[in-house]
Formats: sequence, structure tokens, C-alpha cells
Amino acid sequence: MDKKSVFNADNRAWQTGHYPLFLGEPLALYDSVHTPYPELFELYKLQKSMDWSEDEVNLEQSRMDLLHCSKNNYDIMVKTLAFQWELDSVASRAIAPLFAPFVSNSELWVMLTKQSEIENLHALTYSEIIRQCLADPKDVFIEVMKNEEVLNRSTIIVEIFNTLQEYGAKYKLGQIERDSEELKSAVLCGFIALYCLEKIEFMSSFACTFALAEQNIFQGIAKLVQKIAQDEQIHVMMDEAVLNILLKSPEWQTLFKANEKKIYEIIHTVIEQEINWNQYLFSENRSIVGLNEKLLNEWVLYNAQDIYHFLGLNNPYPVVEQKPLRWMDNWLDLNKTQNANQEMDNTNYRLNSVLNDVEGELFLL
Repeated sequence: MDKKSVFNADNRAWQTGHYPLFLGEPLALYDSVHTPYPELFELYKLQKSMDWSEDEVNLEQSRMDLLHCSKNNYDIMVKTLAFQWELDSVASRAIAPLFAPFVSNSELWVMLTKQSEIENLHALTYSEIIRQCLADPKDVFIEVMKNEEVLNRSTIIVEIFNTLQEYGAKYKLGQIERDSEELKSAVLCGFIALYCLEKIEFMSSFACTFALAEQNIFQGIAKLVQKIAQDEQIHVMMDEAVLNILLKSPEWQTLFKANEKKIYEIIHTVIEQEINWNQYLFSENRSIVGLNEKLLNEWVLYNAQDIYHFLGLNNPYPVVEQKPLRWMDNWLDLNKTQNANQEMDNTNYRLNSVLNDVEGELFLL
């Protein structure tokens, strides 16, 4: 049987328990008997426990807000939603499908498929927000498909994902060997691009949504985006867990060093695209109460410096010592935004989660 079949009958990893994350033996059985990286499965379970639905928040008031708000607030919300919709559409089709040809570990596979499923939910949620809240949804289609500023904000991520897609096709067709340094470099750079997307770009756009919601408008939209932001924090943990495993390997550490210039270029380009976007967003007299171009730039650099630190790279940008948008904590931590259920849809819950707070107690019936 072809070793690149969807079921590799020649797989021998089950005998040794040796399942590298990428480009080991193509998989046969899903193996939860041998789990060399249980931390990935735990992240899958964490994400699974926080599942939610795109229609669990009533958006009627947000629809009314968009109909009656100022042109300034309308434009900023539409441009922000346009970008978020675009990038989550990309992520929903990129994570599991693009890395699938290379995955050789069951824990990684189940985690990545869950990550992709959640990105599908995010893309669907933005689409539903557009469908339900805008009098003419074509406004946002035009922003995504015709606005060069929106498209230019994501060029480096899309380019790297397209390259990874090409390598996946070549690998499946037997045109490149799995021990190829060129192939492994594409996988590594692809994962770092995903990390930058979820740690920098998504977190930057969330700030605009939540700054508008701080004015007591678009609350329904903000509650849904809050769920998305919570998911993205878990996705960052997933990305870091994978990269941490890879970079403990001498082989992958050598590949990292060989691709260091390219990795710097990826991070730098993402940062500069965000800074250029911030300039555009606050041009033409647009403004957001409590947020401006300088603060948003500092927020970008604040999140980016975590990537440089995590990857052990020198940060070429000024260090941002203190969190520039402290009020973001109120949105990124669901426990800090409790609403009375009669005032707002309650979205602060987990599925299939039980807290044992009666340890040692005996109950007699």
C-alpha cells in the first residue's frame, strides 16, 4: 500500500511509540495508547470544553447601533469586521488542511483539526454578524475584496500559506522527500506565520472592536468577538506548544538557525503591515474614544515582543514595558465581564467541565 495513503499499513511507529510532530511515518491508526506529547491533547480538550455557537448572542441592538451610529463608528466597525472576516476565512482553510500532509502525530492532528474547526466557527460568526447587523452586507464584501488596505494587511501570511500548500501537493505526489530541509523549512515558517497571525494580527483587531464596545455600543458583536478572542488565546498556546516541541530538537533548531533571516522577515512584515493599517484606520479624520494610532502601535509591539522573546530572537523594536491597553484585560478575561443574564446573553461557560469543590465531604441521602 502507498505509504502516503490516508491509512499507512506499513506504519511501525505503534511498535516504538515514536511519533514526531511532522514528517515522520505517515499515520495509520489514531493512537491514544502512545502519546509522546500529552500537552497537545490537553490543549485540544481545553478548546473542546469552551465550544460555543455563532447564534448564541442576540444581535438586534448591534444592528440598531450600526443603523444609527455616527459615520465614524460605522466605518471603523465595518473595516475592522472586514479584516477579521478575511483572516478567519483564511485560517479556517489553512490550519489542518495545509499542515495535514506533514502531520505524523495523533495528538497534533486532533489539536489542529479542532483549531481549524474553531476558525471555521469564527469565520461563520463574522459572516453572521455581517448578515444580521448590516442593512447592506455588500458594504463589507466590498471592503474585503476591493479595499487594497484590507488586502495588504495580510499579504505575508497568505503568501506563506500558499507556499506551504504547494509543498504539500509536491510531497503527496512524491516530488519532494520528507527528509528535505527545504520541505521542513516551509513547514517551520508556515507555523511561525500562523503564530504571528494569532498573536499579533488578531489581537490588534480585537482592540478596535472592544474600544468601540467600551462606548456602550455594539455590545452583542463585542460579546461574540470576546468568545473569538478567548479562543485565539488558546490557539496561541497551541502554537507555542508545537514550536516549543520542535525547537527542543537539534534538527529543527538547526533549521531554525538556517531560516532565521526569513523568520525575522515574517515577523517584521506582519508588524509593519499592522502599523500601516493603524495609520490608515485613523486617517480621514476617523477616531475611537480611548484608542489612537500611537496606542494601537504600542499594542502591536507589546504583543510582538512576546514572539521575539519566545523564539529567542533579538527584538529590533523599542520595548514596551507596560501593557498599553490595560482595559483589554476586561475583554480577554471572560470572568471580568459578568453581565446579569436578563441584560445580556450569558456566554461565560464551559462544556463538560466539573469543579470538585467538595473533596473529603460525605453526603448521606
